[in-house]
Amino acid sequence: MKKIIKKYHKTRVSFWNTVSIEWNAIKSDKAVVGTFLSITIILLFVYTYVYSNEVVHEVPVAIVNQDASKTSRDFSEMINASDGIKTITKYTDIQEAKHAYYSKKIQGIVIIPKNFEKDLRRGKQATISTFADASNMVFYKKVLGDITIATGYFNAGISIKKELSKGSTFKKASKDYSPIIGISRSLFNTSSGYATYMIPMLTALIIQLVLLMGIGILNGSRQENKTIRLNFPRLLHFGGTIPILLGKAFLYGAIFSVILPIQIGIIYYIFDIPIRSSLGLVLLFLIPYLLSVVFIGIAISTLFKKREDSIIFLVLISIPSLMLSGLSFPKEGFSNFYHIISNIIPSTHGINGFVKLTQMNASFNEIWKDWSYLWILTFLYSIIAIISLKLRAYKEMKSLQSEINDN
Repeated sequence: MKKIIKKYHKTRVSFWNTVSIEWNAIKSDKAVVGTFLSITIILLFVYTYVYSNEVVHEVPVAIVNQDASKTSRDFSEMINASDGIKTITKYTDIQEAKHAYYSKKIQGIVIIPKNFEKDLRRGKQATISTFADASNMVFYKKVLGDITIATGYFNAGISIKKELSKGSTFKKASKDYSPIIGISRSLFNTSSGYATYMIPMLTALIIQLVLLMGIGILNGSRQENKTIRLNFPRLLHFGGTIPILLGKAFLYGAIFSVILPIQIGIIYYIFDIPIRSSLGLVLLFLIPYLLSVVFIGIAISTLFKKREDSIIFLVLISIPSLMLSGLSFPKEGFSNFYHIISNIIPSTHGINGFVKLTQMNASFNEIWKDWSYLWILTFLYSIIAIISLKLRAYKEMKSLQSEINDN
């Protein structure tokens, strides 16, 4: 019994010593403090502000009206009435419009052909040519989508007018033109806004980025100064690594329990990013996410000989991590190899569950799979972190002994 009490006492002392040592190291390191403040709060605020308009409005589109009839002008006005397009009608030929396009004065071109009105009166099909910049998907979607909608309404107007001229009622003419009525509803991101889509995913990704960078800088400094065993003397003791890992994880979890409400409660509120879950449920989901990131960060940081190495390493992996998370491209489009790689990165399941909770009003049962997978990653990375820390402490001990013997 005395051995158990003694073991518990040592474990408790080691745990709180780790919390104290790690906290003092964070406070005294300006780079780490700057990382936590600048990236988690300031960077997220800046990104959210940049995308706060959500959708583009009044995209400049040239109308090359080769017909110059009342009908063609009505069609041009209908396009201009859409929320996303601002028509520019001063261009008289396609070459002039092309020059304006390549000069970035406009983002699309609509050509109304000659005899547009005559062809419609004769019952012939008229062709409207639309050119949109597909290299920018935001502009491309807006230009093509709004012109397609305007064309559909214009076609409906022509068809209904013909039926009315034959003596049909407006109700019957409308029904004959469109026997099937489609009703669509946007779920969750009702405004189709870019910020509402991107910021929640970016918030979860920032957690991983900041933790890896902070842990890498701190442990890189310790290895550079050979102070790992000095800071954590029980590393080479049997079971001594576990309270050290838990102490680090507890501290970083406590830090983010303060940062996350600032992100969600203030930044999201300022820019009207919806939150469809309770903060408690979000924090509960993030427990294994934080743990898995902390443990993989500790394991990776033992490879760094200098604090600068962690920054270089993160620069190299940040883009692959972003791509494999499903933020820039759906994971369903990955090959089997990249599916495996994405599944071993905590941010993949962290982002998925975070978005489901905050944006899709998911219950905990619906994010159970992601939560469970994060716990599996936590267990695996904790084992790797224990082995890595012990190996690093052992190498440091051997190096110091060698230096003493040489002297």
